[in-house]
Amino acid sequence: MNTVELMPGIVAVDLALFLKNENILVIGDVHLGYEDALRKQGVFMPRFQFKDTISRLEKIFLLLQPQLKNKKLEAVVVNGDLKHDFGSISEQEWRDILKLLDFLLQHSEQVILVKGNHDIKLAPIARKRGIVVVENIAINDKFICHGHEVPVSSDFKKSKIVIVGNEHPAVSLRDSVRSELYKCFLLGKWDGKKMVVMPSFNQITIGTDILKEKFISPFMQQNLSRFEVFVVGDETYYFGKVKNVE
Repeated sequence: MNTVELMPGIVAVDLALFLKNENILVIGDVHLGYEDALRKQGVFMPRFQFKDTISRLEKIFLLLQPQLKNKKLEAVVVNGDLKHDFGSISEQEWRDILKLLDFLLQHSEQVILVKGNHDIKLAPIARKRGIVVVENIAINDKFICHGHEVPVSSDFKKSKIVIVGNEHPAVSLRDSVRSELYKCFLLGKWDGKKMVVMPSFNQITIGTDILKEKFISPFMQQNLSRFEVFVVGDETYYFGKVKNVE
């Protein structure tokens, strides 16, 4: 695991973003409760998502320690879709989300929950820890929103950098034998703003192949050929522009 500066002050740390100047970590699209949702569809798998999520976060916090100097982060921002089930709160979601919030609060002064399209029923869980779910958040020149709709606020209009999730970007890389899908960050522009599209922190699925599949987010309804790709594997690697990735 390494760190890669996507632009000044914004660093990719595995599947998370670290805002250096603000001392804030951003993750998104965790989709806790996904295993229960699959069980309802008749697909059974061992419950490993929460354990793997915590393990991945521990490695991220350890990697950031030289910069944090044993201090807490100012905040952890969860940029949408912390839970998976749209219409209800499963037993697994109640249990795992509360435990995750407690874990994040051990490492940060506060947790900020940005509402995603899957988070219709998130507020009752968040209230158990005194956390309010927000639609989006402006941090200096940066604006963090889930990405399933375009905000209309003045803070969004004034921002220079927008950070979104929602689409779970991934890229298929082929060698002479086979093709494999990897989560990735995308760096591009939207309406004159710089834009970072984050991969999902979901430990079960990889995501949407940017080379083959269509996106639904309004932020992604554009030609992505000039977007830059940062692939997340054992480390994070720069792969150049989308148009040059095969």
